[in-house]
Amino acid sequence: MVALLKTREGGPPLFEQDVRSFEKKHGLVLPAAYREFLLATNGGRPERDLLTIKGLEGNSLGRIHVFFGLRDPVESCNLDWNLDVFGDRIPSELVPIATTEGVDKICLSVVGERAGAIFYWDGHARAGERSLYFLAGDFASFLSSLDADELSPRMPGP
Repeated sequence: MVALLKTREGGPPLFEQDVRSFEKKHGLVLPAAYREFLLATNGGRPERDLLTIKGLEGNSLGRIHVFFGLRDPVESCNLDWNLDVFGDRIPSELVPIATTEGVDKICLSVVGERAGAIFYWDGHARAGERSLYFLAGDFASFLSSLDADELSPRMPGP
């Protein structure tokens, strides 16, 4: 079981069938840790939102604005919408699962030898420039690496 990250403002409650339908529609299988997180939170703004991007010159810190979910009333907060809009720009083996406060995305690898790994996609990289940065080997490690500061969302008490 993954130590879950608390979020707020996530989408409506999800059921296993919702996730299966998404996987079938897009011809992919989500890793167990990410599936667990999605079912528990359906996206939202995370309590720990700071990440370190090793190798990104001049901007090695990032901030997650929101994790995407399914059936969210805000279209741009949906996994489907992000796959449709960014699918021609982000490598096909990646699924955008979160966004920064700008256009950059946090992506989950869903095929190949790096399936389950998490990457940062730099939406401002120009053609021919490096746009992908490895963040973690799996979703649980990625969640553990996130940090918070005074600008991070505050969660209500227990």
